[in-house]
Amino acid sequence: MVSPIIGTEICKLYVDPCLQNNGVGHALITFVIEKFDADHLWALEKNTRAIAFYNRHGFRWAGTKQLEAGTTEYLLELRR
Repeated sequence: MVSPIIGTEICKLYVDPCLQNNGVGHALITFVIEKFDADHLWALEKNTRAIAFYNRHGFRWAGTKQLEAGTTEYLLELRR
């Protein structure tokens, strides 16, 4: 069962690898949190680097995971 989502979801947030670790991701996520009150997103379970990044910005696993369509990969729901 899918519960209704209340709030603002971050659907896509990618930083080119050559620009990572330079504050670009921090600036982007800070902007969407402050401007749009973004409070949840989905991240690939195996992408521990992204999950750690989101954890540093106040997002925590909400206990929900689902298969990504067309794959065998799980997505974790993160909320703040």
